[in-house]
Amino acid sequence: MNDYLSGGRLWRLCLKELRESLRDRRTVMTLILMPILVYPLLSMAMQRLLLGTVSKGQQPSYVLGVGDPRYAPLVSELLSNAQSLIDSGVISPIPPIQFESKSSEGSGENPPNDEKQPGLDSFELFSITDQTLQSALQSGQIDVAFTKIEKREVPIGKAKAMSFDVEIEFRNGDRRGEDAAILVRRMCQLINDQQAYGLRMSVAPEFSPAVELKTRGVGRKDDATASLVGVIPLVLILMTITGAVYPAIDLTAGERERGTMEAMIATPAPRFALLLSKYAAVVTVAFLTALANLFATWVTFSFGGLGKAIFGPAGFSLWTLLQILPILTIFAAFFSSILLALCSFAKSFKEAQAYLIPVMLICLAPGLVTLMPNIEFTNLFAVVPLLNVLLLSRDIMTGQPPLVPSFIAVITTIAYGAAALVIASHLFGTSHSVMGSQSTWSDLVRRPSKPKDHPDLGLFFIYLAFLFPVLFVISSMASWFEGATDTLMGLNALALASLFIVVPFAWLSFNRVRLIPTIRLGDGSSNALAWSARSTRLAGMILASLLVGSTLWMFALEGVLLFKSWSLSEHIDQLESLKQKWLEIPFGWILLTQALAPAIAEEFFFRGFALSAFLGRTNQVRSILYSAFLFGLFHVITGNVLSPEKFIPTFLLGLVLGTIAVWTNSIWPGVFLHFTHNAIVLWFSRLEPSQLEPWFGSSEHVPLLWLGGGALVITAGMALFYSLSRFQKSRTAE
Repeated sequence: MNDYLSGGRLWRLCLKELRESLRDRRTVMTLILMPILVYPLLSMAMQRLLLGTVSKGQQPSYVLGVGDPRYAPLVSELLSNAQSLIDSGVISPIPPIQFESKSSEGSGENPPNDEKQPGLDSFELFSITDQTLQSALQSGQIDVAFTKIEKREVPIGKAKAMSFDVEIEFRNGDRRGEDAAILVRRMCQLINDQQAYGLRMSVAPEFSPAVELKTRGVGRKDDATASLVGVIPLVLILMTITGAVYPAIDLTAGERERGTMEAMIATPAPRFALLLSKYAAVVTVAFLTALANLFATWVTFSFGGLGKAIFGPAGFSLWTLLQILPILTIFAAFFSSILLALCSFAKSFKEAQAYLIPVMLICLAPGLVTLMPNIEFTNLFAVVPLLNVLLLSRDIMTGQPPLVPSFIAVITTIAYGAAALVIASHLFGTSHSVMGSQSTWSDLVRRPSKPKDHPDLGLFFIYLAFLFPVLFVISSMASWFEGATDTLMGLNALALASLFIVVPFAWLSFNRVRLIPTIRLGDGSSNALAWSARSTRLAGMILASLLVGSTLWMFALEGVLLFKSWSLSEHIDQLESLKQKWLEIPFGWILLTQALAPAIAEEFFFRGFALSAFLGRTNQVRSILYSAFLFGLFHVITGNVLSPEKFIPTFLLGLVLGTIAVWTNSIWPGVFLHFTHNAIVLWFSRLEPSQLEPWFGSSEHVPLLWLGGGALVITAGMALFYSLSRFQKSRTAE
């Protein structure tokens, strides 16, 4: 298998499958013609929607009515006084409140100067003589009825102030009548405020108002524009899906229908290599489709003038395009694996289409969520397939993608795609696909008939696709226990034990994988060794674990300090705020939940399940590297924040632990070493800088003499591990 993959044959096989896909006229139409047709139409529709939004936002003309003709001049005078203030640049202090709206876009005391103020052009005044004023109001002929208006002058010292006594009625529950009444109120309030201001300045300028109110609108500025931004990622995603559909069907169900699948399976090429070539062809076509659609989007919004209207002054820039392209590429890889897995169940091209139509409809549901106003991109949404990519693309277009959900979305999408590809590999090349019979969903959940000593890499990736989103959802739930740090620590230890030990144990047992060789639950020694030799080996393992575990913390600390610039400021602030609560928790509880539980759970999973899965597919060096990479990636996520500075130290720790697990063929030395390392780090975290000065001096770095001595101790410990492993092999050979 490895010789075939490394000999250039896989590359030639991929090119063959890609050429076959590009010969299909339906694929070429999706790739080239659809962007040419869709995006001009989309541009015109968006322009029409924007125009409609603007027209709806224009100030309407409301109808005012008076029953007594003598009231008409007074109403006109009242509105004219307000109009003169508006013409002089005075802004109404009353925002245009919407009775039924939950929007928080009120502009407050100082709205923008370009906001259209209510004035005489907002109203039409009629005298109602042929019917009662109330009848005209109820029938909708008028929006506001002036049932009373009287003018008088009030003496104030030597001066006189104008005063109007006004009563109005409007249709309760009618949006137009309510808006008209509010506009009348705004104009009246404007007159009141200006007169009160003039009197205050003339009597006592130093006397401040009773209430000085300043308001600030929060949330999205324009829900209609935000919805338009949400439409664009949805269209891009759907077009990417469409580009991958026909190649996926043709290379699986299509070949089965034509009878060429059996001949392909009969070739010397491994079945997994055949699947990879088909997968590469589908991903390539999906990527080219995404690239063509993204370029068409950029051209449409950059040269059509619509980009600035939707995205602001910067428009839809090339930098935005370059940011979205990797996201679409990851999604193309993810959905291509989904399509290959689904098409493996179909016997014919038509049947595969019948399977994929519901999938396309289901994909519309997350898209509708992104069109809703004020939907934030949270950690919970970041683990939902398709929705995470849509929200991430939307936030990239608006220029504000949140870091943690973005990271989660990328990782989970890759994990989902890997799991789907594994499922497709289980179905591809089976007797069902070769003979033309139909596979069933029971093929995926059928328990193997024979036990295995090591898990398949596919079993691990399927579980990994489950693990990542569950971990992120659990981390998002940590806010429920804010303030109860000790309780949260216990629940975190329980979650680690469940997700890293209990559930993998059940998953491996269901798939008939022997746990002792897979997880390395034994002591790693051969039964052929005498009791004295086993005891000597055990004592040596404990000594070596103490030597390495008690000194690795120095290099872990230096690694964190070296990559401290990677850390996020909010993460540092959060750690500082938790320091006092951390000191109040008993150290025994901390050791149990933060040192012992993670040591057992993580060794069980990373040096047991993960390492064994990689060893079944590749050599020891690569297996250790891959498991260490996952170990470091796991520690990057800390609650709801990212800790990138932890990756390098935990990756190096994973290399050491993985090497020891391979040498000793047991996880228990690593558990003891891991616990020792965690305990020392946790103990140092409870000390103040003044308590560390006698050891480290004023610098936060570990002294060079300590580092040099620690390097010698670690070397001695690893040499002891290696000697013990060689001793065991020699005794076993005897």
